[in-house]
Amino acid sequence: MSTEAKKREVIAAIEQLEDEFALDQIQWLLARNPSPKPVAPPGFSQGGVLWMSEDFDEPLEDSKDYMY
Repeated sequence: MSTEAKKREVIAAIEQLEDEFALDQIQWLLARNPSPKPVAPPGFSQGGVLWMSEDFDEPLEDSKDYMY
């Protein structure tokens, strides 16, 4: 069963509910799980400036005593 089909099935079941406690529980669950954050569109940071030091991969001075 696809996600859309599951959503339709759940929504149909909720629409038929008359139990106040069950509806309160559904509202509580929805309040605990807010909508996901919007995702940046592809290419959002295209052309951005990225700088990395030439010695980025070199070991740090502080860790040289622990290296082979």
